[in-house]
Amino acid sequence: MYDRALLHAAAQMRGIKTPAQLAREAGLTTATAWRIWTGVGAPRGDHAARVAEAVGISAASLYTRTAVEAAA
Repeated sequence: MYDRALLHAAAQMRGIKTPAQLAREAGLTTATAWRIWTGVGAPRGDHAARVAEAVGISAASLYTRTAVEAAA
């Protein structure tokens, strides 16, 4: 599960407050950054790495395990 709240918190600490700013900082299209920022889509692969680097967290930390996944 994608942790959008963590993304927003980390982004705010870096001065990133809008999807357009995230797009510029992470080298993404505005549409892709908007989907990630709003939770319409989760970052995958190289997008996750770029987003994580732009906001100063690890790509793995963007995802949280649900209780079902943790029990498996």
